[in-house]
Amino acid sequence: MKVMEGEELASARRRKGITQQQLSLKLPISRESIAKYETGRQRFPKDLRALTAEAIDDEEYYFVRWNESAGDVSIPYLNGEFIEHHPTAMMLLVKKESLEALEHLEKACWYKPVSSQSDTEREEMKKVAFEVLDAAASMINLVALISKEYQFSMIQIFKQWRLTLKARRLQK
Repeated sequence: MKVMEGEELASARRRKGITQQQLSLKLPISRESIAKYETGRQRFPKDLRALTAEAIDDEEYYFVRWNESAGDVSIPYLNGEFIEHHPTAMMLLVKKESLEALEHLEKACWYKPVSSQSDTEREEMKKVAFEVLDAAASMINLVALISKEYQFSMIQIFKQWRLTLKARRLQK
């Protein structure tokens, strides 16, 4: 585990008010090992990463784990200078990004086969993808903020949501 990743682990643990000792009791590892992971003196075993994320249950840490496991195909935690982590501000961002995505969806050429689309039409479709990703990122970040504000477990929210996907036959 890189030192930066260890620092993320330590930050998440502190945000949740969990000591190294308390975390070690939830995991099959010692407090000393956690200290080594956090300082980068020891590599963090891949098979413990998901267990650790679940044990800490910190919204920001999920984004770190997600990015680590999915690389560039993941939703980032939005923490730039123009992001306000307040439910109303995040809701307004979701609304803005969703409307922009919908506008681009309406403009895109959906009726022509990909092979017969012009370079301009293909570029517009790329813009659609970016706008949809902006909307998705804002929405997932709102879920994280709601989880944090209302003290819901983000893991439980996702588990329950996935069950609804299966019940609605949107996922096998």
